[in-house]
Amino acid sequence: IRDETGQRPHIYFEWTEGNPMANFFRFFLFGQGEVAPVTREVIREAEPDRSRRPHVHAG
Repeated sequence: IRDETGQRPHIYFEWTEGNPMANFFRFFLFGQGEVAPVTREVIREAEPDRSRRPHVHAG
């Protein structure tokens, strides 16, 4: 989207409530749980330049 329009896209996530370690193990074992931090890391590795990364909003 960014390359086609020249605009940085916005991504919106909601944080999961609860124990962070329980959320980690649920994600690790079953692939369910916190998507926002994992997505952030994928974006960070794919685009090293912070000014070109999408705006990520979590609330």
